[in-house]
Amino acid sequence: MSNVQLLIPDDFERGDVVPPPETFVPGSMSGETMGTVWSARWFAPPDVGRELVATAFDEVFTSTIRDFSSWEPGSAVSRFNRLQAGESLELSEDFARLLSLALEIARASHGAFDPCLGGAVVARGFGPVDFQPVGQGERPGPEIWNALIDATARLRQPGGVVLDFSGIAKGHAVDRLAQALRHAGVNHFLVEIGGECIARAVKPGSMPWWVELENPVPAGAAWRVAACGHAIATSGDYRQMRVVDGKAASHIVPVKARRTEFGDLASVTIVHENCAAADAWATALFASGDAGLEIANARGLAALFQYRDAPPRMSDRLGRWLD
Repeated sequence: MSNVQLLIPDDFERGDVVPPPETFVPGSMSGETMGTVWSARWFAPPDVGRELVATAFDEVFTSTIRDFSSWEPGSAVSRFNRLQAGESLELSEDFARLLSLALEIARASHGAFDPCLGGAVVARGFGPVDFQPVGQGERPGPEIWNALIDATARLRQPGGVVLDFSGIAKGHAVDRLAQALRHAGVNHFLVEIGGECIARAVKPGSMPWWVELENPVPAGAAWRVAACGHAIATSGDYRQMRVVDGKAASHIVPVKARRTEFGDLASVTIVHENCAAADAWATALFASGDAGLEIANARGLAALFQYRDAPPRMSDRLGRWLD
């Protein structure tokens, strides 16, 4: 393909670039989960069977939906969103870990990413149609974030808070699939759910796992990342958008001071070592508009901003990766 931009991470050679032994066999698997598609490719020792991998993956999908799906009435997050003020739920370890990371990024992004914005998401016409949130879903801020976990380590409903993990749950599931593969003895792989992915080690011949980034403008240049120990996540409104009163409305709630003077921002892609963090930061930077590039540079994030009507922009770190 012509007009392909190759991105070689600056830490690529410090990763695991030892190719799989010749005795390792290729494997692959794919399916549907969480309202999207997933796939996995790997090179593994001959004694690692597909059944072992399939069982581990099924457990990841089942537990992720059980904890974080806003579309499952019996999930932990749905049950929390129906609680009255002062009521609480016991947390699974996985839920506690992801909530902790989500709140960490909420604080670091000054609320540009916020798992408590579920009410605003529903009010914008996204999310489960049969759920009516209390209030208008105003940005909660640190006072609410700090009140979610009570003294007994239970998830406490402060009143009217609607949790939504759609900006981080797919990335988290990808991280868990990677953990499941490594636990099974598979260390050379690429796994992906709905465009969020993570790669470990390299393929035969020391070739990286090349990941092509989706371009919201079909005529635009293709971007390929040499992934080795890297996670990649993209957020934007190029797939999900509604028109309300003649104005475009995204499922990503923008910050109040959001500006898009540079162009019509369609997506933000983050390359990170952790897919859940990449997922959340991509959402935060998209919600921030033009200020997202400043945030990415201040935090040393590798970020690509793609527009419908303007050339792409890169953070300083990503710009140094151009081959």
